[in-house]
Amino acid sequence: MPYAIELFLDERADGRVRQIWGALDTHGISSLGSIPDTHYHPHVTLSGFDHGDPTQVARALRPVLVNSVGMPLVLESLGFFLTDEAPVFFGVVPSPPLLALHHAVHQVIEPLVAGIGPHYRPGGLLPHCTLAVGVSDRARVLDVVSRFPAPIPARAAGAHLVQVPGGHHSIQLTTA
Repeated sequence: MPYAIELFLDERADGRVRQIWGALDTHGISSLGSIPDTHYHPHVTLSGFDHGDPTQVARALRPVLVNSVGMPLVLESLGFFLTDEAPVFFGVVPSPPLLALHHAVHQVIEPLVAGIGPHYRPGGLLPHCTLAVGVSDRARVLDVVSRFPAPIPARAAGAHLVQVPGGHHSIQLTTA
């Protein structure tokens, strides 16, 4: 089962993203939070992989991620991936601390896992917080999201190793 290494957002930013998820749902755009049988949290993904022992990966990542709690994350732009899944997202400012953390995570996991997605490798990361997938009406998304103040200042509230799709199983990697 594939896994993602995610930074969950602080309570205030989490609440703001969930408000936007709710507004998208109200306007006929299925948000990440409304996908049936899932348990997603607003998050920024540091990496994802298809194969590896999650317990071993979690043990190796904990020392790397211990200082991630409190890291500033600024959700500043609205974007769309032009793929079959058609996700819409808030782009996260790729700050030097975020990129350094991303690089450190990869140094640890690359010997332990297989199937790291190309968009999550160092040099290829576009940090983001997904709002919805399967978006066909980008203008409607822009209309809904532009009603909310931006940028959204956030802090990492914790790091988790999350089973995807669905977010049903999560291993907490840090404590606040």
